[in-house]
Amino acid sequence: MSNKISEERKKEIIEGFYELSKKNGLENTSIAKIGKHLDMPPSLVMHYFPTKEILISNLISYILDQYLKIYEPVLKELETKHYADPHTFVDKLFSRDWNLLFDDGVFYSCFSLIFRNSRIKAEYRLLHEKLRESLKAILDQDENLREKDTALLSEQIFVVVEGAYYYLSMIDNEEVYNRKLEVFKSQVYDLLRKYEVQHL
Repeated sequence: MSNKISEERKKEIIEGFYELSKKNGLENTSIAKIGKHLDMPPSLVMHYFPTKEILISNLISYILDQYLKIYEPVLKELETKHYADPHTFVDKLFSRDWNLLFDDGVFYSCFSLIFRNSRIKAEYRLLHEKLRESLKAILDQDENLREKDTALLSEQIFVVVEGAYYYLSMIDNEEVYNRKLEVFKSQVYDLLRKYEVQHL
């Protein structure tokens, strides 16, 4: 019972940290402010997360849990079919649902720390590896991709997706955004078609 309470309290603190970071910026969010926001003494926050570095490390795990939800519609489709419709698949990868799942500002604020903090760098590397592994697991269930190098395909897809999100986040014009988005989508469609015809 105590372990369950402890896990629930940790989750509450991480979510509070995220909400404050989203509102005020990661750099302006302290353990004291988290305690005030959650109406708990800072010492209790520090009991679970002694340093802000540990808090950020756990926030990165929270990012991963949120981001993995983007695959849920594709996984549901695979339950009834033996392949993922490329349109469902690509639309979800490039959907703005990512932004609903997790705030870009918090994501990139955390990401910037990889250049000065080896622990956070390792956490981000694991996050990206897990996203690729999860995508590979989906591709492995597609009968059109049997015996194909799905590890390489997932890597290539994520290079396009991650580059697209970084670049598109700087574009405010909706028409330009959508036009460039279609270009990036077509690159992934091309990759999928290339792998589907290999070795036939």
